[in-house]
Amino acid sequence: MPKARPHLLTLSLLAGTYILAQAIVVPSLSELQVQFETDYKTIQYTISGYLLGVAFVNFIAGPLSDRFGRRPIMLLFFSIFLISSLGCYISEDLYSFLFFRLCQSSSAAGLVLSRAIIGDFSSKDETVKMLGLLSISMGIAPSLAPLAGGVISDFFGAKGIFLFLSILGILLLILIVTDLKETHFQRSKDIFAQIKSYPTLLASLDFWLPTITFALSFSIFGIFFIGGPYIAVKVFNLSPTMMGIYLAFPSLGYVLGNILISKIANRVSTKRLMIIGSFILLLGPLSSLILSYLFFHPLSFFLPILIMTFGSGIIWPASNAEIVKAVPHLAGSASGLGSAIMTLMSAFAAFLTGFYIENLNPIDFVCYFLILVGVLSFLSSLLTKSK
Repeated sequence: MPKARPHLLTLSLLAGTYILAQAIVVPSLSELQVQFETDYKTIQYTISGYLLGVAFVNFIAGPLSDRFGRRPIMLLFFSIFLISSLGCYISEDLYSFLFFRLCQSSSAAGLVLSRAIIGDFSSKDETVKMLGLLSISMGIAPSLAPLAGGVISDFFGAKGIFLFLSILGILLLILIVTDLKETHFQRSKDIFAQIKSYPTLLASLDFWLPTITFALSFSIFGIFFIGGPYIAVKVFNLSPTMMGIYLAFPSLGYVLGNILISKIANRVSTKRLMIIGSFILLLGPLSSLILSYLFFHPLSFFLPILIMTFGSGIIWPASNAEIVKAVPHLAGSASGLGSAIMTLMSAFAAFLTGFYIENLNPIDFVCYFLILVGVLSFLSSLLTKSK
């Protein structure tokens, strides 16, 4: 049976939505805190709880689509995204809002299933090329999202962001219905087949070391997207729009890191790339800490974050290559499990940031936390045995 190809734009939009939905809320955290009359350590669940849901979706979306098909599972998860976005918009109490925000993490299925769909109809060489193009959305979405969230929040209030996401959900469902045909016809009979391979991976040090580096390099975004808005409002008194501009810096660094690694990947070992990336990641918060003491300006803190995320952009592809090579016959399971661990660690880092930042000097706390992550990432990359 011929496999109909969806447009790459459709897959890119579906894949980038969960990152957009995560980052677009960041500039409005302080306003949401005021609206729901709560403290910052509670409103941060808007991010950390969302990431926890993303980890769960990473576990189940792939196996469900193997059993029931890509299209129906994509329709199901984005229907949940639409309903939960509307739920966030109309919520009057904090707990209803946080519940619907958790359910918005269903959009993570867009990334999981877009990758699977490309694998369904592409040759090996074409898959690599298309996944590279797909990754552009992973860089663009978090670059534009904070600025878009800041502008929407300034003009329409924090709740306006969720109305925007609701409209986006409708458009994405229309795209799925009109452009996304079924591409997977060899259905799995055992929905938990992939999950059954996890104990083998969890017993492998070759899997754990690059996964730790990979997860730490992502946790910086959890720390920054909780700590950054707090610093922007409480320390520098920035408006949501200006905050959105400064919060867009990290994504630019990540994209530049990806561009660099695409040029040198064939000439440098993945382990060396992980070590270099971790060292650069560490330089970012060190620079922010020093410059923030020398000059009281938002750029002193936010601009060096570019250095940190530049390092992360180098680490991600290199550590992923090591993860899928750890146990070669379980490459797919390793990729899925690694992504889930990555998201769980980021959620935990975001939770810790939100829990402690109100009681400490916010710039010092965020910088020292990021420095600790950089040191641990550097150590785990040093211990990784490149294959």
